Amino acid sequence: MKNIFSSVLIFALSCILVVSYSIAGIYQSELKIAPYKVYESIFENFKNKRYAEVRQAIPYLKPVLDTIKTDFALDLQPEIQSALKAKSDNFYTVIEKLIFYDIQIIFISILEQGENQSHQELKPWLKMAYANYLLLSPTILKNKENFSVDREIKKMFREAYSCLGSESPYGKKIPPNLELFGKRSDKIIENIVNVFPEF
Repeated sequence: MKNIFSSVLIFALSCILVVSYSIAGIYQSELKIAPYKVYESIFENFKNKRYAEVRQAIPYLKPVLDTIKTDFALDLQPEIQSALKAKSDNFYTVIEKLIFYDIQIIFISILEQGENQSHQELKPWLKMAYANYLLLSPTILKNKENFSVDREIKKMFREAYSCLGSESPYGKKIPPNLELFGKRSDKIIENIVNVFPEF
């Protein structure tokens, strides 16, 4: 148990370092832990009817909620509180919507600030967006007809990752291709919206 706790703590601290030193000045710099870990905790606790734990976790997402409110003119806080109070399945939908906008914020941040960032700085952010998507994926796959959509989204994430540049062991650098990254990220968002029209 002690080893598990130590591993979780080390992982959380590494997330803080990524958050603090990657793309400065955007909402994740205010977070104490990677958002997808908070989403996972919220889903698990809500499923097991541990509502007090859910309430305690939501404040950790305040920077995300504030950024969505500012950038998209969308205040999700009342929806979250209402669905939590009602203890209804709509709570999952609201958190999924929050995750969707979180993914968009990361994409936009990469596009706006990626010109001055290296692939080592950009790729952890895309990994965080992908970790967010993996929380939406099970809902998408509830409908067998969406299998190809889920596969396409994951493919676009892989291609978007490649668009962020690389460096060979011999020192050859391939710079980020943000224009192509934008096309791949747009396709990801388009596919998600097709499955979740309520977003």
